[in-house]
Amino acid sequence: MSAAATVIVQGPRGPIAYERWGNGAPLLLLAGLGSRARLWGELPRLLSERFTVLGPDNRGVGGSRGGSPFTLEGAADDAALVVADAGFPSAGVIGVSMGGLIACQLALRHPGAVDRLVVASCGARLTPSHHSVLRFFEIAFTRLEPAEAAEAFMAFAFGSAFADKFPGFVDQAAKLWTLDPEDRPGAVQQLDHLKAGWDLRPRLGAIACPTLALAGELDPIVPATATRELAAAVPEARFREVPGAAHSVLAEGGSALLNEVVEFLST
Repeated sequence: MSAAATVIVQGPRGPIAYERWGNGAPLLLLAGLGSRARLWGELPRLLSERFTVLGPDNRGVGGSRGGSPFTLEGAADDAALVVADAGFPSAGVIGVSMGGLIACQLALRHPGAVDRLVVASCGARLTPSHHSVLRFFEIAFTRLEPAEAAEAFMAFAFGSAFADKFPGFVDQAAKLWTLDPEDRPGAVQQLDHLKAGWDLRPRLGAIACPTLALAGELDPIVPATATRELAAAVPEARFREVPGAAHSVLAEGGSALLNEVVEFLST
């Protein structure tokens, strides 16, 4: 497995940093709120055995600080630029949580850039319950130290059975999710944009690429019903609910789910 190469491209909305692993068919990873490419942990290296993996820092954090304020639409444009800068006309895409919303926007705004789409733990609209979740993140980002905020988030990120079985993995995930102090303003700006609301339902029917939607049965952040609603609005999308999983469904689903995702992307 190859080491990551870090690339910074100057886009019309500001700098975009991304990491690149491996060789093969292109695969773009879009992470969630406040996330840099490092959040993926070892997943890119595992996937790099089959793919050229591209992992950008979201606008406002990491090497993508500065430039235009974060929006889901702008983040989709940033993502399209990453794929093009890496030398590919299109890519498979995995988007998780807020990254799933960016991935949907990418498929809508730049349909030629997306071959196959996997979205996990994301909903098509801001619901009252999700608004309460965003309030939790507002308190975590503004009133807690970054490490404390990450530790608190772990209570929602993993189901209890997974957390009890793999406590070391959860501890490592907390470290990866911990915001650098200089990333806090960008993360709060992302949060403010989400709090303003979104509703992709009227447009999701225009997504033309094969789509797989994943949800955790016990996800308290984005309920499985919300991801199911998103999948129902995308023509012929497949929906997969992972029993016992919470928000970090790709990790909690283990090798069986990862193999299923790789097969879907490779078909």
